[in-house]
Amino acid sequence: RSYDDAGRMHLPDGNQWARDAELLSKVPVCSAIVGPSAGHVAGRAVLSHFSVMVRGQGQVFAAGPPVVKRAIGEDLTKEELGGVGVHVRTSGVVDNEAEDEEDAFRQIRAFLSYMPQNVWEMPPRAPAGDSADRREESLLSIVPRDRTRWYDMRQLIGHVVDGGEFFEMRRSFGRSLITGFARFDGYPVGVIANDPKVYAGAMTADSADKQTHFVDLCNTFSIPVVLFVDVPGFMIGSRSEREGVMRAGMRAVVAGSTATIPSIAIQVRKSYGMAGDAASCLGGPGALKMRFGWPSGEWGSIPIEGGVAAAYRREIENADDPEARRAEIEERLLQGRSPFKVAEAFEVLDIIDPRETRPIICRFIESAQETLRRNLGPKGPVRP
Repeated sequence: RSYDDAGRMHLPDGNQWARDAELLSKVPVCSAIVGPSAGHVAGRAVLSHFSVMVRGQGQVFAAGPPVVKRAIGEDLTKEELGGVGVHVRTSGVVDNEAEDEEDAFRQIRAFLSYMPQNVWEMPPRAPAGDSADRREESLLSIVPRDRTRWYDMRQLIGHVVDGGEFFEMRRSFGRSLITGFARFDGYPVGVIANDPKVYAGAMTADSADKQTHFVDLCNTFSIPVVLFVDVPGFMIGSRSEREGVMRAGMRAVVAGSTATIPSIAIQVRKSYGMAGDAASCLGGPGALKMRFGWPSGEWGSIPIEGGVAAAYRREIENADDPEARRAEIEERLLQGRSPFKVAEAFEVLDIIDPRETRPIICRFIESAQETLRRNLGPKGPVRP
């Protein structure tokens, strides 16, 4: 209708987005999608640090159902074209879903409670109501002795953060990775954790995108990051290659390497290959960062089971009993997998009693505050 009113067409010049890009680099921006949003309105919904869509009520799309049907013949409802099933659970265009408008605004308030007013201010500390020295006994048994079994990473997170409160972002997208905000001794932190329930925690193209976006967000607002690492590497196979896991994964590595925020990594179990690098590189070589291992930890360039088949292929094939030879090599290499040997080489600061996880993180976050103060100010926008 604007064309009708103006009596002419409009040539897009892109200038209208400059202020949005500037806002993203300076202040927290949130969007609530509570109804159908098409074209430029949908674009503005996406240009935010946190977005939430009301289930069954909100939708976003480049063009609505009438335009889509006219242009390419697809006959879809608004929900089929751009509802939560598409953009929260599949594309990741929108971060979270809400039951209703009240829930959407509750989530926005929760998100903003972790954010500073702008990039020149420190993230707000809240009353902790939870001892920084609390030792959680259940952490001793949360990781199964059988390394092939999964465990509940969200439960682990809940055991160590203040009051068990964790605000999760993008839970339905890139599901092998968990991202969100919590507090340690009242200080806001970003939490990144692998989910062993999904692809054993392997990094997919979607979860790499999720990590990149979250690291950018924390870096912009000077929020330190706590990582709980259990990643067997990049997701492998033809589907993963078609989805571009290598490019997405290396973007996560670059995002981590160029960030300037303090980080502390708890190596819970696996940490292999470039996906392990994506966790360990956060903050770059000159940043304030620490790594601690649990006794359940195992690390390397590639998991032994698959790596032996590739690195010792000729030796195995030429053996009188290939399977026996493969098993022999694997067993020999497994003897060197002990996390204590890694600690002896100073690749982690220490192998810790899991019950010491919260006290150690709380002390680190407290010590990082002066570094954060020196690092305030714009660092570039969060890429949508």
